Amino acid sequence: MEAVFSDSAGWHPGEQNIQRLLHVPYQENPTRYYLPPGVSHFLSICPLIAIGTTSSSGQPWASLLTGVPGFARNFGPGVIGMQSAVGAGDPIYETLDEKVWGEQMNDGESRGEGMIAGLGVNLERRQRVKFYGRSKKGMRRLEKGKGLVTLMMEVEQSLGNCPKYMNARHFDVVQVDQPANFTQSYEVPTTLPQDALDLISNSDMFFVASRNGFTDMDVNHRGGPTGFVRVLPQTSSGSSDQEPTTLVWPEYSGNRLYQTLGNLQVTPLAGLTFADFYTGDMLYLTGTTEILIGPDAERVMHKSKLAVKFTVTGARYAKDSLGIRVAAPDAVRWSPYNPAVRYLAAEAQGQKALIGVNSDQGLKATLVKKEKLSDTIARFTFQLDGNKDKKDLWRAGQYVMLGFEEELSAGYRHMDDSDPQGLNDDYIRSFTVSSYPGQFTGRDEGKFELTIRRVGPVTRYLFQQNPGAALEVPVQGFGGEFFVEKCVGGKVGIIAAGVGITPFIAQWRGITESGVDVKLFWTVKEDDLGAVKDILGRKGMEGMKEALTLFVTGKRGGANTRKVEANEIIERRIRKEDIVEEGDEARKWYICTGDKMRKEVTEWLHGREVNWEEFTY
Repeated sequence: MEAVFSDSAGWHPGEQNIQRLLHVPYQENPTRYYLPPGVSHFLSICPLIAIGTTSSSGQPWASLLTGVPGFARNFGPGVIGMQSAVGAGDPIYETLDEKVWGEQMNDGESRGEGMIAGLGVNLERRQRVKFYGRSKKGMRRLEKGKGLVTLMMEVEQSLGNCPKYMNARHFDVVQVDQPANFTQSYEVPTTLPQDALDLISNSDMFFVASRNGFTDMDVNHRGGPTGFVRVLPQTSSGSSDQEPTTLVWPEYSGNRLYQTLGNLQVTPLAGLTFADFYTGDMLYLTGTTEILIGPDAERVMHKSKLAVKFTVTGARYAKDSLGIRVAAPDAVRWSPYNPAVRYLAAEAQGQKALIGVNSDQGLKATLVKKEKLSDTIARFTFQLDGNKDKKDLWRAGQYVMLGFEEELSAGYRHMDDSDPQGLNDDYIRSFTVSSYPGQFTGRDEGKFELTIRRVGPVTRYLFQQNPGAALEVPVQGFGGEFFVEKCVGGKVGIIAAGVGITPFIAQWRGITESGVDVKLFWTVKEDDLGAVKDILGRKGMEGMKEALTLFVTGKRGGANTRKVEANEIIERRIRKEDIVEEGDEARKWYICTGDKMRKEVTEWLHGREVNWEEFTY
C-alpha cells in the first residue's frame, strides 16, 4: 500500500510486477489515503488488532493487540490510539523501542522507525480492515515489566478487506492481573521444536507482516482449513547441521490486489504470528520468503498455482500470552470458501508417486467407454496417451488425478456465496482406479477404469459425456498408499460404503490369490444394487460374493435385493456386533467410507489394527 498523495491511487513496482506475472487485468488501487470515519469506528469495536512492525535490522514482525472493544480509539483527525496488555515475548517491545533504535542506528532518522501496519479483526462477524501509518517519537510507551503497550499513530492508508477465508470464532477477553503471566516466553531455534510445529499444524489462520522497502508496510491474515500451512521435511541429518524450518502455504484466489505478495517482490522478508486461541500460546517468526508461481508452485505443493515458501531466521514462543480466548477449542464456524488441505510433494501422503502435469511426461487420458451401473454410479474407461511407457504407472488400490479445468473453469470470480467452493475449484480430482494393472493388454494396454458416483461439478460433467466425443483430460499423476497386506495365512477385514469399494475391486484378485482369510462388509443404498450386481459378476471378482456381508439401506420392497448374491444380505445399517467378534483380534482392518461412518467404525474397532483412506471425491 504505497502512499500516493493524488486523486488516483497507484501501485508500487512490486505490486505491478506480481499482477503482471499472474496476468491480472488492470484495476484501480482501492486504498484510501486517509482514515475514514467508518474505519475509525470499526477499530474502536474490534477485540483484536494485528500490528506489523520492523526491527532496526529490517526484520518484519507481527504482533497481536487485544482487549475489550474500545481499547483502540480515535484521538483526532487521522489519529488512532491503542493500549493493550502484551506478553513479554512479543517483538513489539524491541521494534518500537526508541532506545533500541537509537543504539543500533546512527544515520539520523532511523530507516523504518515507527512504521506500523494494522489489521482490525472481528472474527465473530468475519470482518477485517487494513490500515497503515507511523508512530513518531514520543507517541508510544512500552512497559514490558507491566506487560503493557500504549501507542498513538497517524493513519495514512486504509482498506477494507473481504471475509473470504476467515473462520468465525467468539472470543472472551482474558483479564490478566499479574505481569508474571506474561513472562513465560523464550527464544526458539530456527529449526522449530515440536511445540511450535504442533501450533502451526493445528492452526487455521496466521498473521503476516511485510514491507515495501522502508516506504510502507502491510499486515494481513491468511486462513483456510486446519493444517493448510505445511512444513517442508528436513533434508539434513544430525543435530549439529539441522536446517532452519521452512513453511509453505498456498495463496488462495482473492481480490487480486496482491499487496502482501507485492511487498515480498520488493523485500522478500516477512513476520508471521500463529496463535492458539484456546490456550493463549503464541509463536512469532521472522524470515525470508520466496514466491512460487505456476510450475514452481506445483512442484512444491500439489494442486497449487501460487504459494509462498518461508524460511525461519528468528523465532520465539510465548505461552499463555494472548489476551483473548475462545470458549471451546472446536467452536469454529468454518468459511464456506475454504478448499481442502493441499499437501507438499515431499510429504508421505501418497503424493510422492505422482507424475506432475508439468513434467516431461505429458500424459493425457481419453474417455473411450461409459457404462451406467445405477442412477448415480457409472464406470468410465480411459485410454492413456503420451510418450511414457504405460506399464507399471500405478499399483492396484491407487488413485489417478485428472484435470478438468480447461472444460469447466468459468474464469475469475472473487466471491459468490451461492457457490463458494466453485471459486477455489481448480477442477483437479482424484479417483481410485477400479481396474487392476494388467487387466488390459495388447491393443488395450494403457486403459484404466474408474467407478464413480455423481456428486459434484466434475462428476456431473463426466456423466454427461458421450465417449464418442473423445473427451481428453490431462493426467496429474497416480498416487496413494492404501494397500491391503496380503500375507499368507493372515486375516483381513474390509469395510466399504458405496463406491468406497473401488480400492478393493482393484486389489481383490491379489487378495484372494495370497490366501488370506478375508471378510468383506459393504453397505449400499437399495438404489445402487445394480452396481453391486455388476461388480460381483465381473472377471477377477471370484470369491467376493462368498466373503461378502452386504448391508442395504433405503430399501423399497426388497425386489432388487433378491437379484444380488452374497454370503449374507442384511437390510439395515451396519452395527458394531456385525463386525467385532471375540477371538478375532488379530484381523487387520481396512476402511473406505465417509468420514462420519469411518469415525464410528474406528471406535468400534478400538485396540485393533485399522487402516483407512479418506473417502472424498
